Amino acid sequence: MRKYRLLLAGCWCGLMMGCGEESTAPEPQQATLRLWLTDKPAAFEAVNITFTEVSAHRNNQWVVLSDQTQTVNLLEWNNGKTLLLGQAEVEAGAYTQIRLQIAAAEVVWQGQSFRLEVPSGAQSGLKLLANFEVAAGSTYDLVLDFDAQRSIVITGPRHQPNGFKLKPVIRAAALALTGSISGTVANREALPMAYAIAGGDTVTASVIESGTGFFRLAFLPPGGYTVSIADTLGRSFLQEQVPVTAGKDFGLGTVTLQ
Repeated sequence: MRKYRLLLAGCWCGLMMGCGEESTAPEPQQATLRLWLTDKPAAFEAVNITFTEVSAHRNNQWVVLSDQTQTVNLLEWNNGKTLLLGQAEVEAGAYTQIRLQIAAAEVVWQGQSFRLEVPSGAQSGLKLLANFEVAAGSTYDLVLDFDAQRSIVITGPRHQPNGFKLKPVIRAAALALTGSISGTVANREALPMAYAIAGGDTVTASVIESGTGFFRLAFLPPGGYTVSIADTLGRSFLQEQVPVTAGKDFGLGTVTLQ
């Protein structure tokens, strides 16, 4: 009977506390999350946004990627150019939102500066749905593609506005899952613009560099696109079903507007 009782006591100790040994939970697996910014061209001279914090949402918590104050002119980051908004070592797993805390914003239009109203920008932050999975041990690059032309709403008559509001149209895309289309416009003197269109919607746009004629329609999900280029003289170029593959650039070569 004594041996039986000792055996029971030993089993109970093992089940409850490991007989005095400390039980430790496995360390969460880590990864690197980087958030990049790019923009489509817009009919403004500048769109200056002051970011104070950039965060990502996971498991009911906001993970800070950057708490550095930085003022960015969105219009400087197009044609495939990107700006690193924030990065951090984070817990691997599923993320659902991106939050941008904005302290100030302005639009420069026809030589004048106007305050750009950002609803809840400084209080709760500008929140964007962005469902993505970060694998352990990896570096995950997420690109936020602003569309300043569609995101900024003019209040009042266009020739004499009484205000500007930011109603963001922002596309979030995993860098590794996107491709691009590039080319060169030979006759570029009349300010042409290039567009990538899918399903009747302009997915992205690009200015044509005045010196070289180069353009890049970047961060496009895989698929077929219509590339449309037009200038202020009414000359144009159109090519349908241009293929985009993740991780690759499709070169159109040199095109001439007619």
